[in-house]
Amino acid sequence: MAVKRRGPLARLLLALAVFLLCLVGWGGWRGMHALLGSELFTLRFIEVTGCRVLPVDMVRERLEPLLGRPLHTVSPDSLESELADLPRVRGVRVSRRLPGTLRCRIEEAEPVALFYDDAFRELDAAGEVLPRFGDSPPDLPIIRPSEKLHTDSLQVLALAALAALRGEGFDLASEVSEISAEAPGIVYYRSESSTRVILGWEDFALRASCYRDVYAELAARDFPRELDLRYRDQVIAR
Repeated sequence: MAVKRRGPLARLLLALAVFLLCLVGWGGWRGMHALLGSELFTLRFIEVTGCRVLPVDMVRERLEPLLGRPLHTVSPDSLESELADLPRVRGVRVSRRLPGTLRCRIEEAEPVALFYDDAFRELDAAGEVLPRFGDSPPDLPIIRPSEKLHTDSLQVLALAALAALRGEGFDLASEVSEISAEAPGIVYYRSESSTRVILGWEDFALRASCYRDVYAELAARDFPRELDLRYRDQVIAR
C-alpha cells in the first residue's frame, strides 16, 4: 500500500498550526496567571460577623497574615478548623467572595446560666465555662453554691432543671432569679416575686409541664410564698 507523503507546504502549515496552538496555550496560561494575581483575586479584605462577646480582633489576628495571598489558595475548610478553638466559638463559616474578600461568620456558644463562686462564670447548656472579656455578666439565672451538693453535681442538676423550664413556646426559665440545692431538692426563686419553687431531685420535665398547666391561674393573682412541684400531677401552693 502506497503511503502518501506530505509536501513541504503541508509540513510548513502543520508546523505553523502547532506553533499557533502552543502560542495560544502559553498566552492563555499567562493571561490566567495574570488574572489570578490581579487585585480582583488577591485577598485584600476580611469581614468578620457574629461576634457578640468574643473580640473581633481575636478573629482578625488569625486571618490577617493571609492578606495579599491569591484568594484561590485560601482554604475555607482549613480556616474553619483553625478558628474553631477560639474561646466561646461553637461554629464557624468561612467563604471567599470577589473582589478579594474573605468572609468569616462566627457562631458563639450561648450562655444559659451564671455560676457564682466569688465571681460570676458563664455556663453553656453542657456546663462548659465560657470565657469572658471584661464585659458585665449577662442577665441570666444564677446558680448558687450549696452545702447539699458538690459543685459539679449541682451544676448538672440545675442546668437540667433550667432546660426543662425552658420549654418551647413557654419559657419558664426566664423567671428564675437564683437556683440552688436545698434539703427538698433543686429550688429556685422567681425574679418577679419572692416565691420559692421546689423542683425536687428528678423528673424536671414532668414538674415543669405540671407547672405550666396551672401557671396562668397562678399568674392571675399574687404568687404564693412557695410552690411545691415534687408531687406527680399537682402543684401545692403554700
